[in-house]
Amino acid sequence: MKNRIVLSLALGFVGTSLAAADGPITFEYTAQRDGGFLIPAHQTPDTIGFTPIPLVLTDPLIVEIKSLEVEITGLTHTSPEDLELYLIDPFGTILELMSDKGGSGDITGMNLIFNDAGVPLPPDGVALTSGAIYQPEETPGLSGTFSGQAAGPGSWTLYIIDDSLADSGSLASWTLRGTAVPEPVTLSLLALGALAFMRRRRA
Repeated sequence: MKNRIVLSLALGFVGTSLAAADGPITFEYTAQRDGGFLIPAHQTPDTIGFTPIPLVLTDPLIVEIKSLEVEITGLTHTSPEDLELYLIDPFGTILELMSDKGGSGDITGMNLIFNDAGVPLPPDGVALTSGAIYQPEETPGLSGTFSGQAAGPGSWTLYIIDDSLADSGSLASWTLRGTAVPEPVTLSLLALGALAFMRRRRA
């Protein structure tokens, strides 16, 4: 009787664990630091102002990307049309989020969200709207570019390029959130180990 109870519990654990692995999990990671991140201008006509801001996904359950969203927080710049924003995954896949948008007027503390379900970015020379949800500039978008790829643990990078000598700015933080296919949880392995132990005892 005791063996049957242990066996039933083990089978129940396996069923529960596999069921939990069927649905997607959500995640959210933010890169930030005191004082924010500086966005330097060109230093000379022959250089470009690069600002790579890494963000590391540490959850071992995040195995395969299903959907993504990028949030830019506290963007300040004296000429946003000088900027190019790119998202790069741990394997070097690159998606252009925005390039030369927002006009030449100063922006302070602007928040932007990039989501495939957002509205198109405004034409060149037209101001951006803080709090707006925009589609990435490059097709096929976030899901089309990264869905199905291995996700983590690994380092993602927001690359900001300033292509002007005169203007500069800063960024408070950026966030990567989305859904992913999870790895089967450790409980499944424990349950399978219990089954193997019971079989050995019965033999």
